[in-house]
Amino acid sequence: MGRKIKLAIISGFTLAAAVLPGCTMPPETPLRAKQASEAPSGSPAASLPTANQGENMTIAKEAAVPDTLILNASVLQDIRSKVKSNQAADFQAALNQLRKEADLALKTGPFSVVHKQSTPPSGDKHDYMSMAPYWWPDPGKPDGRPYIQKDGQTNPERATNRYDATRLGNMASAVETLALAYYLTGHEPYGEKAAMLLRVWFLDEETRMNPNMNFGQSVPGRTDGRKEGVLDSRHFLTTSDAAALLAGSPNWPDKDMAAYKSWVKEYTGWLKVNKLALEEKAAKNNHGTWYDAIYTGLTLFIGEKDAAAAYLRETVPKRVAAQIQPDGSMPLEMSRTRSFHYPVFNLEAFSMLALYGSKVGFDAWNYQTADGKSIHQAYQFLVPYFNGKPWEREQIKAENESEFASYLREAAVVYKDPSYADAADKTLGASRSSSRTNLIAPKPVFK
Repeated sequence: MGRKIKLAIISGFTLAAAVLPGCTMPPETPLRAKQASEAPSGSPAASLPTANQGENMTIAKEAAVPDTLILNASVLQDIRSKVKSNQAADFQAALNQLRKEADLALKTGPFSVVHKQSTPPSGDKHDYMSMAPYWWPDPGKPDGRPYIQKDGQTNPERATNRYDATRLGNMASAVETLALAYYLTGHEPYGEKAAMLLRVWFLDEETRMNPNMNFGQSVPGRTDGRKEGVLDSRHFLTTSDAAALLAGSPNWPDKDMAAYKSWVKEYTGWLKVNKLALEEKAAKNNHGTWYDAIYTGLTLFIGEKDAAAAYLRETVPKRVAAQIQPDGSMPLEMSRTRSFHYPVFNLEAFSMLALYGSKVGFDAWNYQTADGKSIHQAYQFLVPYFNGKPWEREQIKAENESEFASYLREAAVVYKDPSYADAADKTLGASRSSSRTNLIAPKPVFK
């Protein structure tokens, strides 16, 4: 057993989503609201007029309920209606914060895989390339190669401009912030910038990413790409929800949505047949669960509902049986040096699968094996630690798990358990009133 610590949960902002009490379906994929200017040297950063804090907000033409994956469309539509009718006082602090972040996002980018300084082994800069986070130079080798693993210790080399991981995360974060702000406020510059960022990353011939992860999470001196690289593509769930929020914007016409869905379809095709992708699918830990969340979500996004439903019904029982114990613990995740973070990260992916299930008539939230293993039990195991119970296992650093707050609120509604909502509040900490969690997963009220 590792050193005993009281887990520190750092407050922060979330980009995940969940369901309002009284509404029936889905939330969303988490990404920290971290922005970074991304134009390469000599290339002007695209910028648009910012929205003044006190200006009158007008909602653009009424759009259909957005066909989101994880963000709860009915919740967002309800808040959008309240904003339009000046009845959003309960959400004003969160709206103000969202607009501040969206104004910053107007000044970021453009982001593209072709901006990296290095060239992938394929010779094509349009191929995504990243480095595995926990691998470091071997001090016993003159050139440090092959790299050696230090679990839980992120090598800052991964975030350099030689690789694409940071720019992918920054792009997805900016696009989601802008698209959400556009949908709720109708401020067209937000939609315009979000659409531009999507086109640059996915659609424009000169800058688009090829739909594969052949060179994801490489390890210098060992391999040009690993199965774990598939995990980097979880950001495509975020960009897909953002694309759905932009529907109805004159800056994201039907032809752009069709082109984006075509890209996603190509990528899901890669996920189904590529050797690295299939190895990731076979992973027994969170990587396997995340493969399922990515593949199923994107399959739903492109309209292949029957295929997604069949996959969920086959996969969820196997994942639950293999990864969650009857007491809710997850031994494979808890053996890591970040032994609290990884069960939470895995449960996030399980929660996404449950949200997808609600769209296709499969109740993964309440699925249980004959010996009592379930997603519900995993929440039961972890929630007390969010609420202050000391974590007794190795945890090499304090973690920011605030982006999980929306899932805690979603689960509070599903399982009718106020302690889950309390856990979300504690996780959000000082940002509780201004967090965008209040826009995508308002705190449930129990009577």
